[in-house]
Amino acid sequence: MKVILTNDVDALGKSGELKDVTDGYARNFLIPKRLAVPAAGGAYRAWQHDVASREEKRKKERAAAEIAAQRISSTTLTMGVKVGEGGKLYGSIGAKDIAEALGRRGIDVDRHKVDLDEPLKMLGTYKVAVKVFAGMTPEVTVVVEPKG
Repeated sequence: MKVILTNDVDALGKSGELKDVTDGYARNFLIPKRLAVPAAGGAYRAWQHDVASREEKRKKERAAAEIAAQRISSTTLTMGVKVGEGGKLYGSIGAKDIAEALGRRGIDVDRHKVDLDEPLKMLGTYKVAVKVFAGMTPEVTVVVEPKG
């Protein structure tokens, strides 16, 4: 029996996939637990339409991510900070600070997408990766210099 999964099912597939399973497994487990619906009539046509619209949406997201990646890789952020002895900063520059600085430049990035192992605590120039899409991680240049 062909079913369309409505939730992720371990060892079977992810939500939205069309699967061919035994009749008993579908009737006694998947359908009663609302993990799947039979792929018949309207449900199958709706699934086909959903797949097409998801693919279109993914293409648009990828195109937007490529533009953002290009803008990020060509951006240099200059962060002016208070400095103590030996070039150590008062405080540090974290992922949130970098995300906010990119936001001020018109590039909206979630702070969780900024790939920074630990905050920047010294003066210098750093390359920081930003995850914008699967397999796309451009690097932004961050220059940390003394304020004033």
